[in-house]
Amino acid sequence: MKSLLAKLTSIFKHTGKETAVSSPPCTPSTEPLAGLSEENLKRLMHMLEHTHEGMFSCAETFNLLDEYAELAASNADAAALMPHVQRHLELCPGCRQEYEILLCILQSEFPPVA
Repeated sequence: MKSLLAKLTSIFKHTGKETAVSSPPCTPSTEPLAGLSEENLKRLMHMLEHTHEGMFSCAETFNLLDEYAELAASNADAAALMPHVQRHLELCPGCRQEYEILLCILQSEFPPVA
């Protein structure tokens, strides 16, 4: 993965200036990455490495998030019952945050309504 990371880093590097004649995209540059930090590039590579066919998108995950959270809140093995949702939550910080909020609400004890 390190060689792929190095190749992607050199591909994404550019001068930031548009010119009539530009160097080929595979020519390494000493300029910083175009809006893509090394940390973000590593995170992207990690996500690509762990992405599998049949994985859910954020929209698909969100549609199942309430069911997944209810399973987890009831101490069921949500990961085993809904592995694609679990896999998405492992890779997507935004969806994971939504899940954690929902789970926190489900696990909270509210006083009875009179």
